[in-house]
Amino acid sequence: MLAGAAFPLMLQLILSVSFIGMATAITEDFALSVVMLIVGEILLCAAYVIFGRQNGITAVRKLVVQAKKRDIGTADKQALCGTGEYSAYKGFLIGFITCIPYALVQLIELCAHNNFCYFLLQYVFGWAAIPFTYANLSGWLNFLWIILPTAVHGVTYVMAAHREWAKQREIASRQIVKEEKDKK
Repeated sequence: MLAGAAFPLMLQLILSVSFIGMATAITEDFALSVVMLIVGEILLCAAYVIFGRQNGITAVRKLVVQAKKRDIGTADKQALCGTGEYSAYKGFLIGFITCIPYALVQLIELCAHNNFCYFLLQYVFGWAAIPFTYANLSGWLNFLWIILPTAVHGVTYVMAAHREWAKQREIASRQIVKEEKDKK
């Protein structure tokens, strides 16, 4: 799960530092700043859709391959333990894991205000820290932004996995038909 969370976390940080960070730097034009923030949030969601989809497909493929290995009696520890195999909760958990660094920095900032955490929230975790700041709302509400990447990644993970299951069933049925034809 940590490997599946690595790329979304890196992209989350890159988008916050570049696109959303520019929104905070534009102080003279509030409307442009809001547009930059919205575009950054949309790009962040798009990234989580892409990674959620790919992680779901990969997990189902791994499940199919490792199930075949278990059927033939493998000694492969990954196959026996089910490492990396699909499970619906993993999609949501991977999305949540990517938010843990933000949650820790936000919690420290709320409990003991300091310039380092403030800087990180503004320029590294701007996707979650900036929107409610613009509305002058409590910093505790920023934790609600954790729902966005968690839900987007989880839903696309599950949807992609179901599509991949359908493909795998079709492949398996074709294989059975082909084996029956070869026997005749």
